[in-house]
Amino acid sequence: MPWWRRSKGASGQVIDQSGALVPVKSEQFDDLAELGRYVTQHGIRVVDPGVPLSNYAGTAAALNVWETQPSVRKVVDYIARALSTIPWHVYERVSDTDRRRVTDHPLALLLASPAPSVPPSRLWHSVIVDWLIHDRWCMHVLPNADTASGWELRRKPARRMHVLADDDDAPAALYLISSRGPAEVVTLPAPYLFDHGYATVGADGTSPMETMQQILAEQSEAVAWRRSVWKNGARVPVVIERPTEAPAWSKGARERFMAGFNAFVGRGPAVGGTPLLEDGMKLVAVNAFNPKETQDIEGRQLTDAEVASFYHIPPELVGAREGNFSNLDAFRQMLYTHSVGPDITMLQDVINTMLVPLVAPGSDLYVEANVEAKLRGSFTEQASILQTATGSPYMLRSEARSKLNLPHVDGTDELVTPLNVLVGGLASPTDTAPPPALPKGQGRPA
Repeated sequence: MPWWRRSKGASGQVIDQSGALVPVKSEQFDDLAELGRYVTQHGIRVVDPGVPLSNYAGTAAALNVWETQPSVRKVVDYIARALSTIPWHVYERVSDTDRRRVTDHPLALLLASPAPSVPPSRLWHSVIVDWLIHDRWCMHVLPNADTASGWELRRKPARRMHVLADDDDAPAALYLISSRGPAEVVTLPAPYLFDHGYATVGADGTSPMETMQQILAEQSEAVAWRRSVWKNGARVPVVIERPTEAPAWSKGARERFMAGFNAFVGRGPAVGGTPLLEDGMKLVAVNAFNPKETQDIEGRQLTDAEVASFYHIPPELVGAREGNFSNLDAFRQMLYTHSVGPDITMLQDVINTMLVPLVAPGSDLYVEANVEAKLRGSFTEQASILQTATGSPYMLRSEARSKLNLPHVDGTDELVTPLNVLVGGLASPTDTAPPPALPKGQGRPA
């Protein structure tokens, strides 16, 4: 249990900047974030500061959000799936105008298979979810002789790691929490890949869940209220009127009627049926409750749209707003450029500045995300664009047959180029034949 809770109701002492003991009562602080702000604002020096107390508040705000907030999970999972399935390509910078794709270097092998028992997309998915929910992520770079690359990437869950900063809020060390022993402080630089967002104090990032907690709290309250309405509200908006001249009920008769009526409105075998009324009773409609007023779908869509906007992606992509084929295709193109393009760049920068020097020191290798794999159109669109761009057919007959899973045929490994493209001077095989030659002495009009 944290010390500030253990000392609840008692007085403690801390050392200020002058070295004097200052009494502090734990009753003054409602939570860790408030206590952390007090310590920072008053310049109180702590012998072993460790992780700022306000960081625990951010971590607590982010815990369980994956299980309890459908809007956050929907948007975060959409982004994480989009980013985690982008392939990483390794290139060698031969010259300023020449690049060569590298596939057999340990760096390329590591990115293709970063962990022995975890698929690459699943590992990156978990890392990106850490980043989007906690605003920080970390992976340990370990030697592993059993892998093809000789290396391994092991994820450090965001709940078990914090970034310690120096006086200028620059990363100075990693604070790694372990369930098997005391926490470890790893001084940087170290064989770790990590990144963090902005924080008003320190370098641990600021969880978006802390910023969105009011919106998410409203959503939780709305869901609880609607569930309560559906559970306790009348299934049929009516009341039972009993004539005043009807004979007085005995206790047993009233309980018998209530038990019988509850069988129609509860979860009994007669639910949804028609109750049998006594003594001239009538069912009278009232406007106390209208199922449409719960606005369940509208409320969920509003929260989805707000969370999507917070993460800078179009709400149409997660179904928060209605879209059509045309604008959805445009939004898909925007997703990997304007929406998550900066996130791709930041991941790419971390790999090139932290991983490449570890695995390929002194080399001219660099890593680039193959975003084009996500932006490719249909096969028909690609074929049309490539044929126009090259000015001639671009695929071998053997390659075309392999796409249809047909067996190889001898003599199909040469590129067939139409003669009108080869000698006719046309820009594209889709062009028409050249215009007929004019008679001698007749020129073309200017």
